[in-house]
Amino acid sequence: MKRSALCAIAVFGPLILLGACSSDAQRSVDLLNRRMQTSLKPEITDNRVALQPLPDGVVVTLLDSTKLPDDVGAMDNRERDPRASLIEGLLAPSLVQLYVNDTGAGSELQRRKRVDSFKQYLEEWRLITTLQTAEVLPAVASADAPAGLAVTIRVVCPDRTSWPGYGQGQSDPSCR
Repeated sequence: MKRSALCAIAVFGPLILLGACSSDAQRSVDLLNRRMQTSLKPEITDNRVALQPLPDGVVVTLLDSTKLPDDVGAMDNRERDPRASLIEGLLAPSLVQLYVNDTGAGSELQRRKRVDSFKQYLEEWRLITTLQTAEVLPAVASADAPAGLAVTIRVVCPDRTSWPGYGQGQSDPSCR
């Protein structure tokens, strides 16, 4: 009887551990979605932003009608800026990758200007390292996504044992 119990543990133990590891990532994705819904609630209510959940993140679309302020008032929070609300809802920068694409109705120059403005905003807040190149943009879930500046946010869980300081009381954020 002991031997059969040990065999069962040997067979099912790794499967249970694998399931526990994958649920960490899913909990982080769920947390990201809740944070985005909370921080962007006024913009969603005003129909300035649309959210589209993904299996490993979320797509936040700043709709075409949304004006992105480019003046000093936007940078010091005198005006409500959907980009600031988006940043407030992010998880730790080491856990996310951002992809920016403008699917709006404007000209190529206008769309590029909106993408560059968003990149500059990320740079101002020292989050440019989370931005990935558009060439590696994964496919977005649906073809009926709204037109506008689409920011795809993917949760990327790091390997816990590869962190500097791991086991020494210092660690980076994790998907837990």
